[in-house]
Amino acid sequence: MVFAKDALFSRGSTKRISLINRLRDYVGLRDAPTLFSLHRKMSERLFFDRTWQSHDYGEGYFYQSFDRIGVRGLRDTKARVEAMGLRDLLRGKHVIDIGSNAGFLSLSLADVAKEVVGLENNPDLVAVGNLARDYLRVHNVTFVTSSFEDFTTSKVADVILSFANHSTYDGNTKQSVEEYFEKCKRLLHPGGLLIFESHHPTYESPEALQHVVLVIERLFHIRERKVLMAGTFFDRGRTYIVAERS
Repeated sequence: MVFAKDALFSRGSTKRISLINRLRDYVGLRDAPTLFSLHRKMSERLFFDRTWQSHDYGEGYFYQSFDRIGVRGLRDTKARVEAMGLRDLLRGKHVIDIGSNAGFLSLSLADVAKEVVGLENNPDLVAVGNLARDYLRVHNVTFVTSSFEDFTTSKVADVILSFANHSTYDGNTKQSVEEYFEKCKRLLHPGGLLIFESHHPTYESPEALQHVVLVIERLFHIRERKVLMAGTFFDRGRTYIVAERS
């Protein structure tokens, strides 16, 4: 799917980009009545029946894109999956996706992962994820309405996805960075992988990121580290780490 010319808007309002994405998606649904019905249901939950009053990361539309259901977003899910090599890393694995948002990234990996559990504390986004999951007839993805702090499970995972959720600027994260990654470690098998993505540099200073990396280094063995340059302007420039639990 071709995104709006994000280079033109990288210094502009993300709300403007979301509005353009929304309009372009609806134009593309004119000849797809089944998809149009799905979009209508998702929009009704997200914009008209919403119960969540905290920060809207999608800025009036969707945060994550998802080509399979005709959704553009501020983040390019397909480009992120390819840039991180997620399909190979998650193949046959039990996965926890922290802060899964509308679940589009989790769902995009359902065909390779053994199981994905998406954690999202916004019940409206969980409802949207469930609508998309049911539309696609995906049976190995579960969305849980919970913060990471409150999440409990008797299972341990093979892979944890921590994509810009080690801290949040909406005030909903209460754990320290140390507590956050210590819990990640507890929820992983020995040899399991933590796949980390930083915030965009606009929202995370070099000093803050360095502190995060030092915590990861103390708790895990870092196998790969790089700066991501694929996707939209909101994707590019983030630090990516693959770390293994000892």
